[in-house]
Parts: sequence; structure tokens; C-alpha cells
Amino acid sequence: MSEAGRVSGAARGAWTVVLALVYLLGCYLGYGALVIRPGGDWDSAAIDGIAAAAVFLCALGTLGLLLSARPVRRGILTRWWLLPPAVFLLFGVARLVHIEYAYPVV
Repeated sequence: MSEAGRVSGAARGAWTVVLALVYLLGCYLGYGALVIRPGGDWDSAAIDGIAAAAVFLCALGTLGLLLSARPVRRGILTRWWLLPPAVFLLFGVARLVHIEYAYPVV
């Protein structure tokens, strides 16, 4: 492999740190979105908090996909780095759909 095609450890390390921080924040938001349970239909504050956490989780999943797409395409990182943001998007959308179905706006 030529010198131009080699990936330096510094580039891999920098992307790893940035994406790991984004994924840790996503885990925190996902935990909040999935674990919080409203007390009932009347608990609008908890429902709004769950919906906000799920929306932020979707946004962070999209940001994570955009951030990780370039280093994966260039071969700096492996394709597995695309999995966490896709899971964040899936969980965020699923939680939003569940909240909308379980606690409809009257």
C-alpha cells in the first residue's frame, strides 16, 4: 500500500474519541427516553420529557451517522461504527411511535 493510502493512528484515534463521546451522549438520552415511565395519561410533563429525549435521540443518531459516514467510507473506521447511530434512530422513532400510540393527545 502506498503512503497516500495508509491511515494514521492519529486520525483513527481522533475519530474514535469524537464518535465515542457522541455515542455516550446517545446512550444517556436513550436511557432517559426508554426508562422514564409516565404516571398516567395525566402526567404530561413526563410524556413531554420522553418525547423530547426521543427527538434528541433521533437527532443525535442522524448526527452520528453523518459524522461516522466519512471515516467509514475512507476506511479509517470499520463499518461497525455505523451501528450505534442507526440503533439510536431506531429506538428514538420507536419510542416516539409508542408514546403517540399509548398516550394519544386528546
